[in-house]
Amino acid sequence: MKQKDIDTNPGPDRAMESRIQLEEIRMLYGSMKFSMLATFAVSLIMFLVLLGHASSTEYLLLWFAITVAAILVRSWDTYRFIKASPDEQSKKSWGTRFLIGSTFAGFWWGMLSWLGYSAENEYQTLIVVCIVGVAGGSLATLSYRWHTIVLFLMPALLILELRLIFDHIEFFEIVSYLLAVFILFTLSTSRRAYKNSNQNIRLRIEADFREDALRAAKNEAEHANEAKSIFLSNMSHELRTPLNAIIGYAQLLEHDESLNQKQRANIREINDAGELLLELVNQVLDLSSIEEGNLDVSIEPVVLQDVLHECKSLVLPLADKNHIRLDFITDFTGCVMADHTRLKQIILNLLSNAIKYNRPNGMVNVRCSHAADNRVRIEVSDTGYGIPDNKLNSLFDPFNRLDINPKRIEGTGIGLTISKKLTEMMKGTLNVQSEISRGSTFWIELESSRSNTGRDMHEDLTDPASTLHADNSDLMHEQKILIVEDNPSNLKLISSQIGVLGYKADLASNGKEALEMTAENEYALVITDCNMPVMDGYELTTEIRKNDSRIPVIALTADAFPEREQECLTAGMNARMVKPVSLIQLGNMLETWI
Repeated sequence: MKQKDIDTNPGPDRAMESRIQLEEIRMLYGSMKFSMLATFAVSLIMFLVLLGHASSTEYLLLWFAITVAAILVRSWDTYRFIKASPDEQSKKSWGTRFLIGSTFAGFWWGMLSWLGYSAENEYQTLIVVCIVGVAGGSLATLSYRWHTIVLFLMPALLILELRLIFDHIEFFEIVSYLLAVFILFTLSTSRRAYKNSNQNIRLRIEADFREDALRAAKNEAEHANEAKSIFLSNMSHELRTPLNAIIGYAQLLEHDESLNQKQRANIREINDAGELLLELVNQVLDLSSIEEGNLDVSIEPVVLQDVLHECKSLVLPLADKNHIRLDFITDFTGCVMADHTRLKQIILNLLSNAIKYNRPNGMVNVRCSHAADNRVRIEVSDTGYGIPDNKLNSLFDPFNRLDINPKRIEGTGIGLTISKKLTEMMKGTLNVQSEISRGSTFWIELESSRSNTGRDMHEDLTDPASTLHADNSDLMHEQKILIVEDNPSNLKLISSQIGVLGYKADLASNGKEALEMTAENEYALVITDCNMPVMDGYELTTEIRKNDSRIPVIALTADAFPEREQECLTAGMNARMVKPVSLIQLGNMLETWI
């Protein structure tokens, strides 16, 4: 089985061995500068010392001349290797040339004992010491490859050994025995030195491989994350554009007094379905923003009773539809440190889950109380079917529906994931306790604030159109709004919504056309899409700001990512609305800026 595994996946092993061999060659050539300099210095000294004492000056001169020639050739070869590209360096011919050069060098140093032979024992002894010294010194520079060590040492020492035996001198015979021991010791030592250097090279390359793998994995993750962001951005835009029409026209039809009760009920179903789809899109984008670290929270004192009052008003229709009773009791009347919008989002998610996963005619209890360490606990309990213990650990995993309720529940399964992450971003905790057939209790703990003031952000749930007509009808007839949108359906919708709210509007299909209209007319407000042909909303705003810094410019875009808001503000826009825009949102925005 192991052999089969090796055969079917030999790639990484081959790559490792190739890298090791290349690194060995690089280190061998890297040490050549010092080796060649040292070789020239030692050979020059030996030539000068032996000159006049060698048996044959011609032979000694021949040895020195060829030694210098070999040094020059090998130095040139080293220079070429260093200047070669990594691909060129990986060719096997470099290793072959180095082995040939090392073999010849060992052979030629051994030949010094013959060509530089001296009848004077002290000079012959000097030759022995020189050759042994060169052999010992080579261990430091040639230990990166075992074959190189052997091919240098063996010719040098064996030729010297033959010279000592050939002399038939008792002293040199004794030296020959010592030299034999030295040869064995040197081979053993060089073998260990090679193993150590090879192991060090292997460990370093393995570390490089791991680093490369981590870097590749990081790049792949970044590319995948970028692709996901692009996909989500496109998905958001493509879904929000038709949703804008669905929800917008449904809201407009709700103001049509000619419709009968059945038609109004059908329109409410269309609007509810559109709002549900919008909620699912928002949840996916929220989760993506949290995972990428692009979602910011603004932690400040928030009046908890106000948030609970808002949430109760918003979920009451859902509770009535499912015949669920709501019971809100709180012993805490102060503020908590939180982001108002995100805390409201979390509590709404827990309440809607408690309602949807409840039994028919069940109850949802909301309790607020003081907890330890100056914290406040918000509990949302239901009388539903409960959650098994073996599924509690995966409850907060994204896209995990658990399938514990016999009823078909709409949703993506990421609401609790987002709620838990948002709670942690506000330095709080979210947890659950459940019992089969008795129901579940989700609780949030947040830091209490000593401040007695907080943000009161009650939404005005009345029809903004009627309010604006009542208070500002004369003013509205005098105000004109410029709407810039390249999508005809969206352009028609927003102009109809503006009309229902009591304002007049001029229409433009791109930024260039809108810029010409602003030069000829005075507008109280410009509402522009961001991505358009000819001239987009960013360019339009930049051009408007060159001549008029007072007119409010509001972005109306289907791109819901938070970082896009900063792009709008940087271009000079005053605010941003994300499609689909309800009449309430649009009315509040117009009232703010006109």
